[in-house]
Amino acid sequence: MRFQRARRSTSMAARLDDAVLPLTNVVFLLLIFFMLAGQLATPSPLGVKPPHSTSPTPVDQRGIEVSLAADGRVALDDQPIQDDALEKAVRQRLQRRPNTPIRLRADAGLATSRVVKMMHVLRAAGAHRLRLVTQSTRG
Repeated sequence: MRFQRARRSTSMAARLDDAVLPLTNVVFLLLIFFMLAGQLATPSPLGVKPPHSTSPTPVDQRGIEVSLAADGRVALDDQPIQDDALEKAVRQRLQRRPNTPIRLRADAGLATSRVVKMMHVLRAAGAHRLRLVTQSTRG
């Protein structure tokens, strides 16, 4: 006995392909939209939440970033570092590239005296372009 396979008609296969094509287009359009509209930002390694500000000036992402957590931990460009080693490391980087801007991302819950002390450490390391990073209260 000989069995024959049931053959799909080419028109049925074409209809299935035509039904999937718009879905694929929509998925890719959404992907492109979110890639363009989304803002990629790396989270702080110490969980620092900067204070709020009404300043319209965006943060310049170039240069050196020093993070100061609420519990006193310090990070230099997303790498944890000891307080006593920070000044030396910043000084070495500034000797290689003078006038490099430095961003200080201090936690909002941190005492002001601790932030000022860190600013003095960075000034002693040779920082001339120091910016305090804040969060925008808009939006």
